[in-house]
This record gives sequence, structure tokens and C-alpha cells, in this order.
Amino acid sequence: MQNIPTPCHIISLDFLKQNIERIKEFKQLSDCKILLAIKGFSAPYLFEPMKEVLDGISASGLYEAQLGRQCFRERYIQTYSPAFRTDQIKDVVANSNSIVFNSYNQLKAYGRIAKENGCDIGIRINPLVSEIEKDDVNPCREHSHLGIPIHQLTEDVWDNIDGIHIHCMCEQYVDAFENLINLVIQKFGRHLSKLKWVNLGGGQLIGKKNYDIERAASLIREFKNMFDIDVIIEPCEGILSDCGFFATKVLDIINNGIDIAVLDASPICHMPDAVFRGWRRDVIDESEVGYTYRLSGQTCFANDSFGNYTFNHPLDIGDIIYFKDTASYTWVKNNAFNGIPFPTICTYSIEQGLRIVKSYDYDVFYRIL
Repeated sequence: MQNIPTPCHIISLDFLKQNIERIKEFKQLSDCKILLAIKGFSAPYLFEPMKEVLDGISASGLYEAQLGRQCFRERYIQTYSPAFRTDQIKDVVANSNSIVFNSYNQLKAYGRIAKENGCDIGIRINPLVSEIEKDDVNPCREHSHLGIPIHQLTEDVWDNIDGIHIHCMCEQYVDAFENLINLVIQKFGRHLSKLKWVNLGGGQLIGKKNYDIERAASLIREFKNMFDIDVIIEPCEGILSDCGFFATKVLDIINNGIDIAVLDASPICHMPDAVFRGWRRDVIDESEVGYTYRLSGQTCFANDSFGNYTFNHPLDIGDIIYFKDTASYTWVKNNAFNGIPFPTICTYSIEQGLRIVKSYDYDVFYRIL
């Protein structure tokens, strides 16, 4: 692995296979639709292992809907956007099975186009409550632009839609999922029998071994039976939990009051959530005591840092550091600030070893400018 082409994202096919087996079991137990939220993992060259189990994808707009239709073919495509564009809506409809609108204005403007072209239509509702602790990733935060606030719902809307979408979870477990289902029953139970489906959003960590899939599946079955309605969930982290690693090499070690390891990767370019959300991923060989380094990137941005990490051995120039659980919401946010190259994409399995599936060069940088 010392010859690995850093920086690079590595997907463990063995771990992904284990997660997919858990998803398959969960689907059998719950009889719900599971869509991959490709906003967090837009990697068509890695969709193949998922296609046999997942029902389709949830898209965030035209390009993702087109990608979903291209890669998942006849599978279910549900597209939601805070606002669709007039010049794109027909193409969005052509590549979707259902459209979720964010407001009454959008429903009024485009609902007929969707219906006339065979699409189910739904609305996103903001229940104005959530158990997400980080405000910047909470779709139900104060003044959120995501969904119709619950107090603005009118009675007539229920006769003009096929489903509702409620998303108020992020990297959470069964207790939060049960609270969400109880909220939906309490607030909307008298209307649900009129609908075809309810989308309960993402945020369920199904792939984690400590996620109680039997309990979650039981909650969904009871809900489906109560209202005779389809249930959709759209996880991303839940499908890709612990499948990804990010490898980066130490280029230099300097000291400015603390030891700083300058890497050939950049959080501002390759994992911007580390900078803007305070998002942190563990690294292999991290220790509670030992030698502490600030892991910094290559760019001129002063806060281009993954944070402080401690190892049980001193780092040397040329060492490779592996961040863990980095499959989702990382390379979908790549940018080319300072001309830093995009990371190479690799897969790894015990049977096949390390394989490069995609790499990027100067021509890619030039085309996106």
C-alpha cells in the first residue's frame, strides 16, 4: 500500500458487500423502498453492487435524476429540489417516477406537468422539530428553506398529492426513527390513507452493526399496515457506513508552536465539511497519548486543516495517513481551489487487492474552469 496514488478515496468492496447484505435483510423485514441518496455518493462506477438490492435513487435535481435513470434504468427515481427551474422541469419529469415539491408555488406551477407525464407528485413538509444537534445540517432549523412549515399546510393539499416527504434525521439510530414515525402518525395520521407513499428521508445508520434493524423494520411494518401505504427511506451514510477510507501522504513536517504535518490532500478541496462543519473522521493508528500533529492541507487557505491528531509514533515525511468512514459526502464536494487535483478513486478487496477506477489530470481541472 506504500505505492498507493495519494491522495485517494478507497472503497472497500468487502465492507460494502456486508452493508448491502444488511440492507437486503432490512428490506425483507420491513417491505419498504430504499433509495440511495446520490447527493452524498454520486459514483456511477460503484453503483453496480447496490443495484440488485436498492429500489432506486433519490435525486436533488435534473443532473442527478439523469444519472439515476442512466445507471438504475427502470428503477424508481424520486426527485426533490428546493426549487425547480422552468427550463428544466420537463426533463426532470422525464427522468423521474415521482417529484417532490418544496412549496405551494412550485406545486401549483409544475404539478400538472408532472401528473400529465405520469409522475407521482408530493410535497416536502417541515415539521419544525428535529433531534439533530448540529444546526447547520438540521433541515428543520429555524428559518429553514426546506419544506412547507407544518402550520402552513391547508386541508385541500391532501387531495392533490400522492405522497409526503419529511426529513429530520442525520446519522441517527432507531430511537430517533421511532420518534419520527410517531410524529408523522400524530400530525398527519388522519390524512395518510389518502396517499400512496410517505418518504421518511435519510439519516438512518442501517449499515452500522449496532443499528437495530429488526426494531426499525417492525416500526415500518406497523406503519404500513396501519395506513396501507408505501414507506420510502433514502439513506446514504446508512448504506456506505465504514466502507470508505481516504489516503493522504505527509509531504512535510514543520513546527509553529505545534507540530504540523502538511499533506498532499486538502480538507477545503477534498473534505470541506471538516472545515465548515467541524466534521471529524478518525484515522488508522490514532492514539489517545503520544505524538500530536495538526494535519494541514496544501492550499493557501489559513484554516485548511483536518484538525489535531495523536499517534503512538512520530510521523515521518512520506508516511501515509488513512482517514476512516469517508465514503459519503466527501468526493461529491470536491473542488479545485488552488488547482489542487481531485483525489484518485480506488477500490479494495481481499480478492482483487487495490484497483484504480478513476483518476483526474490537468485536463479535468481546465474543463471545469
